[in-house]
Amino acid sequence: GVQTCALPISEKRINKKIAVIGSGPAGLTAAYFLAQKGYEVTIYEAEAQPGGMLRFAIPAFRLPNEVVDRDIKNITALGVHIKTNHRVQKLAELKAAGYEVIFLATGAQEPRRLKVEGEELDGVVTSMDFLKDVNLGRKNIDLTGKTVMVVGGGNVAIDSARVAVRLGAARVFIQYRRSREQMPAFDWEIKEAEEEGVEFQYLRVPVKFIGQQGKVTAAESIRMKLGAPDASGRPRPVPIKGSEHKILVDFVILAIGLTPSTHPFQAELELNKDGSVKVDPETLQTSLAYVFAGGDAVTGPSMIVSAMGQGKQAAQAIDAYLRGEDLQNFRRAKPMPAVPREKVLERQKYHTRLAPVPRKE
Repeated sequence: GVQTCALPISEKRINKKIAVIGSGPAGLTAAYFLAQKGYEVTIYEAEAQPGGMLRFAIPAFRLPNEVVDRDIKNITALGVHIKTNHRVQKLAELKAAGYEVIFLATGAQEPRRLKVEGEELDGVVTSMDFLKDVNLGRKNIDLTGKTVMVVGGGNVAIDSARVAVRLGAARVFIQYRRSREQMPAFDWEIKEAEEEGVEFQYLRVPVKFIGQQGKVTAAESIRMKLGAPDASGRPRPVPIKGSEHKILVDFVILAIGLTPSTHPFQAELELNKDGSVKVDPETLQTSLAYVFAGGDAVTGPSMIVSAMGQGKQAAQAIDAYLRGEDLQNFRRAKPMPAVPREKVLERQKYHTRLAPVPRKE
């Protein structure tokens, strides 16, 4: 079908160049609103295709790639340029190239490691690499008849497990070091995974992976009990001595969290201890006046809607900054009325229901 663009292209062209680093939900949203105001916007994306987490971290059964492509076409139709395969390492270089403002939206894609023996074995992968490889068709991952272990308790762990089911795995189980009550994944996600045959093993964690000829063949796990609350306010899982046990596995997916992808910029920008970019909460301006930041690079892994919200907030602040307003007095535009969380989840559920689920006979 022919794609027509029904979006208003800004009549007033403002002769000021803005660079956006990252083409995920925050970067795309900021670019969209800035282009509508008439600015010249270029997005730099390290991957071969734009979309960030939308394209490669969310399984196609939840967010079809055509939907992502359509959203991106709507943004390029406004005159936004997207340079793919272009990893920015220095902000100063973009400034020198004539960009007056930079919006940093690199996301949080650095996987956390378990730091256990055997983690480097073939067949032990991070959820980020696994989902990327599947979504971008980079590797032909065939899990037919295999036993797959997923480690972690968030939505990414569930997504990874449900993708493994779709790739033909005979058995998929998730190990989470706390109890079901503490599991951060959405309840309905857990239920849908259970319906698809995913097993859940609570209060367990792998302490080492065992392999033959460099390929993973088993995991040694330990049982946990819940102790006193830790910094997150949740009971801290404590290993039970002598409860180690082996489980045969063919493939392991580590989904134990992600950290902000901000490492290249630590020499130029002030970062928080966790690697997130330090920003003014109202304007999203960083320690460098001409650099603003938003999305997961600021918040850590979060919801797509909050990344989009920050993209819009940044666009408003960048516009005020380029018009020479004093950002001390900047107050973001009134936020749109919040949609109750239940409504958002209902809508997400509806969309995932449209996706085909393989039924095991």
